[in-house]
Amino acid sequence: MPKHLPYLSLTLALLLGAPALTRAAEPVVPIQKFTLDNGLRVVLSEDHSAPVVTVYITYKVGSAAEVEGRTGFAHLFEHMMFNGSKNVPEGAFGFYVDNTGGSLNGNTEPDRTNYFETVPSNFLEGMLYLEANRMASLVIDDKALDNEKGVVKEEVRQQQENQPFAKTILLDWPAAAFSSWAYSHSIYGSMEDLSGAPVQAFIDFFAQHYVPNNAVLVLAGDFEPARARALVEKYFGPLKRGPEPSAAFPAEAEQTEAVYKEVSDPLAPIPLAIVSFDVPPPRDPDRDALELLATVLTDGASARLPKRLVDDDKLAAAVIMQAGFPIPTYGPGQLATLLIASKGIKLADLRAAYWDELSKVQKQGISAAELKRAKAKLYKQYLDGLATTLYKASQLATYEVFFGGAEKLSGDYKRFDKITAADLKRVANKYLTQARSVTFDITPGGAQ
Repeated sequence: MPKHLPYLSLTLALLLGAPALTRAAEPVVPIQKFTLDNGLRVVLSEDHSAPVVTVYITYKVGSAAEVEGRTGFAHLFEHMMFNGSKNVPEGAFGFYVDNTGGSLNGNTEPDRTNYFETVPSNFLEGMLYLEANRMASLVIDDKALDNEKGVVKEEVRQQQENQPFAKTILLDWPAAAFSSWAYSHSIYGSMEDLSGAPVQAFIDFFAQHYVPNNAVLVLAGDFEPARARALVEKYFGPLKRGPEPSAAFPAEAEQTEAVYKEVSDPLAPIPLAIVSFDVPPPRDPDRDALELLATVLTDGASARLPKRLVDDDKLAAAVIMQAGFPIPTYGPGQLATLLIASKGIKLADLRAAYWDELSKVQKQGISAAELKRAKAKLYKQYLDGLATTLYKASQLATYEVFFGGAEKLSGDYKRFDKITAADLKRVANKYLTQARSVTFDITPGGAQ
């Protein structure tokens, strides 16, 4: 049901950039929080600007929680959760949401799995019933598992084996970029692992992770908080607490030697290079500086790398630098650059120009104007995101699970204000070095 290729599509879409915007009045994100006796954390964000509501649940389980020989479970359950539960027949979940005129989806990451519905606000109670029902009583048997294993295999064929660059970006590159097995294996897992695991293994995985005390529920949109709380307590309150979840992230070894690989992709229409670097977890001060530096270097046509590589030297068709590519981690992560070569250009020449620009930043730093422009862009992105209940709900869930509380979302863009040009020069020299790099050159060719 859910698709993962949009991660890549969104990344490539960002190459177009956006014009900077001066700061507007400080937006207010109203938040009420409470925790049920079973450990479910709940965040309410009331917004009556439109008669819609988003119901968003994050379970703190992803592919990093799997063990060797039992991979692909988290992603499989992303699909399984849209199937039948005790009081909701198979296929009915999506049917019910679709008939409200709303939308639904889910996605799997290394550190979490998300499920969400956006519907007219008068259907809030129905969505809470559906979510609580599948948390409490998902049907896990041979028939349901066999069906979803087939769906996952087809998704792998469509999104890894039949899309240009996808296999390298989603499978081969993470295996080289991350030292920990937890982060380096694919979120899709092994089809052999899925096929060979007994039903009880899936039942145990679900009982361990899909429990109230390993989840955060966010409601964002048009509702009355008192009634919303009563409905949450009605449907989720009776659910039993599960085992206590682990709060640890995988540890990553420091890279001290450059990695370079050449890959032939029969589906690739043009050459593409990925150059990535190990970076600290999100909200580490150095990670903030690196994310701001990535905005300086690649966000918009006037940014350094697009201006030189695309406009001036005609070496690249597009270039982007992004932290958390292609699927974010909340422990140690990656800052990746995608270099898409222009017709007839060798990737080696494109990469040489790229490293030359990084060298200029490391030696000369950036200008005050570049820094101001990048901060304005990040502020605009913050404002744009708060305009939709879905984005706001996803951010509140992220902050509640990983960043110290949903209340920290408001004004969080200000963490970039104190970052200086000297900070960007420092992190460029510390993290963006040849010795810390993993490079994949992907070229058209090979048997399809």
